[in-house]
Amino acid sequence: MAYPCVICGSELQLVNTTAVCSFCNQETPTRYLCEKGHHICEECQLADWPQVVIRVCEGSKETDPSKIVNLILKHPMAVMHSPQHHIVVTPAFLSALRNSGIRLLSSGRLSSAIERTQGIPLGACGTRGECGAATSVGALVSILTGASFAKDRERSLSLQATAETLMEIAQASGPRCCKQSVYLAIETASAFLKRELEINLPVEPHCEFSVRNKECKKERCKYYVD
Repeated sequence: MAYPCVICGSELQLVNTTAVCSFCNQETPTRYLCEKGHHICEECQLADWPQVVIRVCEGSKETDPSKIVNLILKHPMAVMHSPQHHIVVTPAFLSALRNSGIRLLSSGRLSSAIERTQGIPLGACGTRGECGAATSVGALVSILTGASFAKDRERSLSLQATAETLMEIAQASGPRCCKQSVYLAIETASAFLKRELEINLPVEPHCEFSVRNKECKKERCKYYVD
C-alpha cells in the first residue's frame, strides 16, 4: 500500500536512514522518505496539537509567519475547520520575529501565548461573533507591548488589533474558512505592527489547502491558488 507524503503528496519510499524532520527540523532515524526528502519524526507524529505548534515554531527558521502556519497546518493531526487554528497565529509571529532578529523569544513564551487563545470554542465566529484568529492578533500585540487590563495605551492597542482583524474577516464574507481567517489575521497583524509599533515583518500568505475544502470560495478568495 502506498502512503502519501503529508508535505508534498508524493509517495513515501521505505528506507533505513536518518533525515531532518520537516516539522521540528531535528535529525532523527526514519524508515520512510518521499522523493523530496520530507520526513516526520516520531515525536512530531505523537505530539498533541499545542506541542505540534510549539515544535514547528521552535525549529523554524522562516521569517514569514504565513509559511510557518502553512507547515503547521500540514501536520496529519490538522483538521480543515477547527479550533486548532485559534492558537497558531501568535506563536508563528513570535517565531518569525525571533528568526528576523527583531525580538528575542524567551523560554516558555510559546506555551504561554497558546494558553491565551486555547479556550475559544469551535464555531465561535457564528455563535458569538468572535474569531480565534482575530483574538490571536490581540494576544500578539498584548505580548509585544506588555499589555494588561490595568495599562492604558497597551490595552487599547491590543483591543484595536483584535477589532481590526475581526472587521477584515467579517468583510471577507462567505461561509467560514479557518484558513482564510488565519491569513487575514496574519496580513492585518503585519500592517498593524508596522503602523503602531514600527515593527516591519513582511508577509505573503497563500492557501495550500483549497482542494481539501469542500466550501472553498476559490477565485472569490484572495489567497486561492489554482
